[in-house]
Amino acid sequence: MAAGSPSRLIERWEGIEPGKQFAIAFPILIVLIAILHWTALNQPIARGALYGLFWALPATCLIVVASQNERVKRRKAALRDDPRNDE
Repeated sequence: MAAGSPSRLIERWEGIEPGKQFAIAFPILIVLIAILHWTALNQPIARGALYGLFWALPATCLIVVASQNERVKRRKAALRDDPRNDE
Protein backbone atom coordinates (compact mmCIF):
# COMPACT_ATOMS: atom_id res chain seq x y z
CA MET A 1 0.00 0.00 0.00
CA ALA A 2 1.44 3.37 -1.00
CA ALA A 3 1.83 6.13 1.53
CA GLY A 4 -1.37 8.11 1.85
CA SER A 5 -3.53 5.58 0.02
CA PRO A 6 -6.63 4.33 1.81
CA SER A 7 -7.06 0.77 3.01
CA ARG A 8 -8.98 -1.71 0.89
CA LEU A 9 -11.91 -1.56 3.29
CA ILE A 10 -12.21 2.21 2.84
CA GLU A 11 -11.92 1.86 -0.93
CA ARG A 12 -14.68 -0.76 -0.91
CA TRP A 13 -16.90 1.46 1.27
CA GLU A 14 -16.39 4.47 -1.00
CA GLY A 15 -17.14 2.30 -4.04
CA ILE A 16 -20.65 1.50 -2.78
CA GLU A 17 -23.40 3.70 -4.17
CA PRO A 18 -24.77 6.30 -1.71
CA GLY A 19 -28.18 4.66 -1.28
CA LYS A 20 -26.61 1.39 -0.23
CA GLN A 21 -24.19 3.21 2.09
CA PHE A 22 -27.20 4.82 3.74
CA ALA A 23 -28.98 1.47 4.07
CA ILE A 24 -25.91 -0.06 5.72
CA ALA A 25 -24.96 2.81 8.03
CA PHE A 26 -28.41 3.92 9.23
CA PRO A 27 -29.43 0.85 11.29
CA ILE A 28 -25.93 0.51 12.74
CA LEU A 29 -25.93 4.14 13.84
CA ILE A 30 -29.41 3.83 15.36
CA VAL A 31 -28.14 1.08 17.64
CA LEU A 32 -24.83 2.77 18.49
CA ILE A 33 -26.42 6.13 19.27
CA ALA A 34 -29.19 4.50 21.33
CA ILE A 35 -26.59 2.58 23.34
CA LEU A 36 -24.70 5.82 23.90
CA HIS A 37 -27.84 7.48 25.23
CA TRP A 38 -28.72 4.52 27.46
CA THR A 39 -25.27 4.17 28.97
CA ALA A 40 -23.30 7.41 28.93
CA LEU A 41 -26.30 9.76 29.13
CA ASN A 42 -28.43 7.50 31.37
CA GLN A 43 -31.61 7.95 29.32
CA PRO A 44 -34.66 5.71 29.73
CA ILE A 45 -34.95 2.91 27.17
CA ALA A 46 -37.74 4.46 25.07
CA ARG A 47 -36.21 7.94 25.03
CA GLY A 48 -32.76 6.57 24.19
CA ALA A 49 -34.24 4.57 21.32
CA LEU A 50 -36.02 7.65 19.96
CA TYR A 51 -32.85 9.71 20.24
CA GLY A 52 -30.98 6.95 18.44
CA LEU A 53 -33.50 7.02 15.62
CA PHE A 54 -33.52 10.81 15.46
CA TRP A 55 -29.75 11.41 15.53
CA ALA A 56 -28.91 8.50 13.24
CA LEU A 57 -30.51 10.27 10.28
CA PRO A 58 -28.23 13.35 10.18
CA ALA A 59 -25.20 11.26 11.20
CA THR A 60 -25.81 8.83 8.34
CA CYS A 61 -26.25 11.69 5.87
CA LEU A 62 -22.95 13.19 7.01
CA ILE A 63 -21.16 9.86 6.63
CA VAL A 64 -22.51 9.30 3.13
CA VAL A 65 -21.68 12.84 1.97
CA ALA A 66 -18.19 12.67 3.48
CA SER A 67 -17.56 9.28 1.87
CA GLN A 68 -18.58 10.51 -1.55
CA ASN A 69 -16.50 13.67 -1.20
CA GLU A 70 -13.42 11.64 -0.27
CA ARG A 71 -14.03 9.36 -3.23
CA VAL A 72 -14.19 12.32 -5.62
CA LYS A 73 -11.10 13.90 -4.03
CA ARG A 74 -9.07 10.70 -4.43
CA ARG A 75 -10.15 10.24 -8.03
CA LYS A 76 -9.21 13.82 -8.92
CA ALA A 77 -5.83 13.36 -7.24
CA ALA A 78 -5.28 10.11 -9.12
CA LEU A 79 -6.10 11.78 -12.44
CA ARG A 80 -3.82 14.71 -11.61
CA ASP A 81 -0.94 12.39 -10.68
CA ASP A 82 -1.40 10.06 -13.67
CA PRO A 83 1.63 10.44 -15.98
CA ARG A 84 -0.55 9.68 -19.02
CA ASN A 85 -2.32 13.04 -18.49
CA ASP A 86 0.87 15.08 -19.07
CA GLU A 87 0.05 16.14 -22.60
